Amino acid sequence: MAYTTSKEQRRQIKDSVLNKITLGVKYRACGREMYAIASVQVHARYCAEGSGNFKFNINPNTLRSDYELWICGDTSHWYLIPVRVIKAMYDHPEAYPDKLHPEIRVVSVDMRDHSAVYASPSIKQDLCPYYQAKLPSTTPS
Repeated sequence: MAYTTSKEQRRQIKDSVLNKITLGVKYRACGREMYAIASVQVHARYCAEGSGNFKFNINPNTLRSDYELWICGDTSHWYLIPVRVIKAMYDHPEAYPDKLHPEIRVVSVDMRDHSAVYASPSIKQDLCPYYQAKLPSTTPS
């Protein structure tokens, strides 16, 4: 996969969006792509623009967080999704598996209709409630 952004640009984009979702509350890295904000853990992923859809995966590390953060192309397009929603997609019997890693599920995010296709036959999750969402001031749901 060819990245159109450098590692430093991706880090800056993640930092910018993390600051937006935390409303300025400090956060710290606590693992690969995992960030702690008070007692909440967020698994943050960035995908550069491609052919219209943004490709993400759901892996076991994702399921250890409280929220999944999917950043689509730039600092103004993200989805902050409770892990219970992510787990439902992961556990679906027809979820799309990764070809090389069967414990990973593949997801395609379409920002035009704010949906994620995650299972056959073209089963979608509505992402509208999570678009540009911020962390609640209470514990995760």
